[in-house]
Amino acid sequence: MLRPQTTWRREAILWIFSLVIASLMVAPLIIHGLSEVEVQLSTSAAKPLHIPQIFSISPEAELAAPVGILGRAYLDLNELSQTNSEGEADNIRWSLVRRTPAAERVYHQETGVDWNALRSLTQTGTILIPNGFWWSFNETFQEGPGYKEAGGILAGGHCALATVFRAAAIQAGLPTEARLHALPIPGFPQDQTVNIYWGRDDLLVHNTTGQDLYFLWTVSPGGVEASIVPVSDENPLPPLPLLDNKTIAMVYGRSQPGGWGSLGQTTIADQGLYLARNYAQKVEEWNGDKAVIVAINPNVAMAGRVTSREYYLYYLIAEARRQGYYVMLDVQTGNKDPTALFISLIDKFLLENVWFDWDLEHTSGGTVHSEQINQIVGAYFASRQSMGYSSPGIFGFYVFKTDQVANPDKLRRSYDGGLVVPIFDGFGGQGNDPARAKIAKTVRVLSQFGEGPYGVMEFETRWGNRYDQISAWEYFAAFPEALIMASQ
Repeated sequence: MLRPQTTWRREAILWIFSLVIASLMVAPLIIHGLSEVEVQLSTSAAKPLHIPQIFSISPEAELAAPVGILGRAYLDLNELSQTNSEGEADNIRWSLVRRTPAAERVYHQETGVDWNALRSLTQTGTILIPNGFWWSFNETFQEGPGYKEAGGILAGGHCALATVFRAAAIQAGLPTEARLHALPIPGFPQDQTVNIYWGRDDLLVHNTTGQDLYFLWTVSPGGVEASIVPVSDENPLPPLPLLDNKTIAMVYGRSQPGGWGSLGQTTIADQGLYLARNYAQKVEEWNGDKAVIVAINPNVAMAGRVTSREYYLYYLIAEARRQGYYVMLDVQTGNKDPTALFISLIDKFLLENVWFDWDLEHTSGGTVHSEQINQIVGAYFASRQSMGYSSPGIFGFYVFKTDQVANPDKLRRSYDGGLVVPIFDGFGGQGNDPARAKIAKTVRVLSQFGEGPYGVMEFETRWGNRYDQISAWEYFAAFPEALIMASQ
């Protein structure tokens, strides 16, 4: 929840994420008729969200003294500097510190990293590995500014950093997958070393313990320690927000070069989380007294084909959960069996902060029966209930025509533990007043589902006036009761 927080930093080079805390209950939201909408329209275009170079700065919770350490490993950076190079040790320090607010004390946009200041820092951080998930080193520690050439390559040193994480995982009894490093890494047996080559060689760790885990790391002037500790009452995850009197600000798209939507501007998970955080700040400016919930809406299946970037999704979901954000997985079923496709994705990616949506436009035949939506939604909420989740679940569906859902009056909108939310994702209308036409069409399409929570999608933030002749804030002002405000 954004409203209570007052200490955000907005420097363009730093990415700041905030914990989400709430303690309220779900309340129904009701669509208001077009006659109640009074909005002053304009054709002003917003600038696209800007992605700064430092992408992964987030606040670190103060963990209690680690309880029940399952595995621990230590990399001596002084020894690494002597046997390999000081540059490798520096890159390791920077790779960890750049993920925390401490980065702003040692990084300057004009001059880069202050290496002497960096070497004097002691900093702690966490990485969440939910039960059943795979953790990818490459999805977590990405290329970026500040690194120096070391060992003959830019950003050399990551192989040693991955090795200390792998050693801790092995000691904890976790399965790992990695290519061995060709040369020795001081302090570690050769069969525990890791070769990292972004885009090719990765370290994967599988959490098979039956409980959520943290990688707890500490970098100090002398070295790096990595530990595996359980998420526990002493070291809990932040609570996820409930929905009462709040607006969900959500960015949509497919993260890849040339990908669609807002997330098409990104290639890595931390950039997507930054966009979601930044968009939530924009929505909060329009939102009056209502708090804003941060959510991200990555497409995971296009024309029924599930993305091959499952480790990206594992990290995105886990990091969003660590920060108290929600993730709504967007599914386009194409000509695949929708029920089987959704159940397979629920089995693979379900976590307490994971929602789903069905993009009905990209469904074979173009029309879905409400009974089939009810069947899939029922399976989703049954899975959440079996896991004992207490935070609200949402199953959404994108719709922009009145004939996309057959028997809309048969659609079940409320379940134990959550809600079903139609989201209007149509473009602006045609004619002399396209903005008013879009508002009218939004009301017409969503009203067929009766009273209950709903969402709307704006196109201006990503596309300017390319698709719509109504600004994001004006569209939002027309539907102040919307539970979800999505950005295409």
